[in-house]
Amino acid sequence: MEKRLLLGLSLLVTLSLLLSGCQPGPTAEEIVAKMQEVEASTEDAHAVVEFDVQFEDQDLAVVVELWEKRPAKLRAEVIEAGEAEVDGIDIAGVVSVTDGEQAWLYHPGENVVVTGALGDLESDEIPVDPQQVIQFMEEGIQWAMDNFDVKLAGEEELNGVATYKLEFTPKEDGGYSLPIPADAKATLWVEKDRWIALQAHVDGSSFGEGWVRVRSFEFNTGLDDALFQFEIPEGAEVIDISDMEPVPLTLDEAEAQAEFDLLVPTYEPDGATLIEVFRVGDAFILRYDHATTSFTIVQGDLPQPMQQSPGGEAAEVAVRGQTAALFADDAGNSFLTWTEDGVSIAIAGHISADEIVRVAESLQ
Repeated sequence: MEKRLLLGLSLLVTLSLLLSGCQPGPTAEEIVAKMQEVEASTEDAHAVVEFDVQFEDQDLAVVVELWEKRPAKLRAEVIEAGEAEVDGIDIAGVVSVTDGEQAWLYHPGENVVVTGALGDLESDEIPVDPQQVIQFMEEGIQWAMDNFDVKLAGEEELNGVATYKLEFTPKEDGGYSLPIPADAKATLWVEKDRWIALQAHVDGSSFGEGWVRVRSFEFNTGLDDALFQFEIPEGAEVIDISDMEPVPLTLDEAEAQAEFDLLVPTYEPDGATLIEVFRVGDAFILRYDHATTSFTIVQGDLPQPMQQSPGGEAAEVAVRGQTAALFADDAGNSFLTWTEDGVSIAIAGHISADEIVRVAESLQ
């Protein structure tokens, strides 16, 4: 929830940065109203935007070039990222494109393209429908106006450019559904001459903070539709999103479909029982659950975008005559992975390191 709040506030100010251009207004409320009017009339936009976000254990600094054309065309390219990662995935050079119907996500480091119909891209790991993102941003402005007090804090020179400075703070009477720290604040700098937001800062107090800075911005220039097509790089692995959809199976069906001997644990800790079996691509997944212990066993090859292991340093352990990598945290979560007879196997969940090894050794 904390991440969603900070990112939601960031989306609010990002919308202002990408899709705002307004006429002078004597009050902050009138400036915001003009921003909404101009956003609604914007047909296309092109910007280079710097994001610098720190929350929990994430420290992300990237520069993204963005093109957006209504109603649902979007292109985003990470042009600077250093060693930036999101959920353990290197995002340097990542390209996301949609033409309004088809979408592509390219990971150059892995030389992998994920593609599919726009409406199918709904998981947290894959970019969602840009029209939904834009709608969320639009609703975010109204949400902020309902839940935050906005004031014109004065005028300030920003990198030699005269700006108005707007400040958003939570309303004292509350009434909002999300937990917002009383000392949270968002600040927006708007260029006086062009009425375009140039910079924003979100201070989420204990949740973290983030900066958005515009390096360049233009809108309603008549962007070419060719920008919103993607050419598959030579030699890239192409994964259709439909291949990543889980297919529910019975255990007997999974054993019959697997081209290898599907292993099942004979040891189930704390009364954990098999509750679900499904197939994703060429991988078979068994889920076990109990009030105190839950874990998942994956066997086979998962599509590349789903091959994620926890961050941190792995310990080497012996499992079934193989060398396995074991990750464990202080919250009682463990992840164990190894290869056996050419088949990748992983076990993960809310289970102790000792128990996860015992489950692995019991596989038959």
